[in-house]
Amino acid sequence: MSEQDASKVKIITPETKTSGQEREKAIEEHKRTEPMKVAGAEGAEAKAPAEPEPDPLEAARKEAEENRDRWIRSVAELENYKKRTLQERSNLLKYRNEELLRDFLPVLDNMERALAHCDETGRSDSLTEGVCLVVGMFRDILERYGVKEIKAKGEPFDPHLHEAIARVPGGNNPVNMVIEELEKGYMYQDRLLRPAKVVVSAGGTD
Repeated sequence: MSEQDASKVKIITPETKTSGQEREKAIEEHKRTEPMKVAGAEGAEAKAPAEPEPDPLEAARKEAEENRDRWIRSVAELENYKKRTLQERSNLLKYRNEELLRDFLPVLDNMERALAHCDETGRSDSLTEGVCLVVGMFRDILERYGVKEIKAKGEPFDPHLHEAIARVPGGNNPVNMVIEELEKGYMYQDRLLRPAKVVVSAGGTD
């Protein structure tokens, strides 16, 4: 072989073989790779996906549940209104004579004071007997309508039933004991009609 022919012979080395394989692999990957699509390249822009339309059945079910909740609340409010109305009517009937009976109390107080004055002076005549009969009638009427006298003297002071007018040393009496009743108190049914006006003991003195 001449030197000219020898120069035309291509010597394949491991490095040459590896470079050829890498080139073929790059060509194959280039073929498989899709070209990047540019918006507007084909005259149309990419559009965002449309939102799904609401399900009519689901919307109807939700509306039905809301209507049912409103109906339940309306029924509950109506029942509460009925109960409140019945309670107010019951109280109105139960205490319907409260103002009238309270107005009678000063009259009874004055008549009892008149009897007490007669007892102090020792007066006993037909007028005194007549006043005593009227006082008894008043008490019977009040009791018939559910009015009861509040016991005060000798009882512990109760701010729910008694109204303290004065607080004085009470000698041997315990503290906060009612030692004198200035005006009687009364209950009407289970409601306070008038508190008793009393004098309260402040206990013994040193």
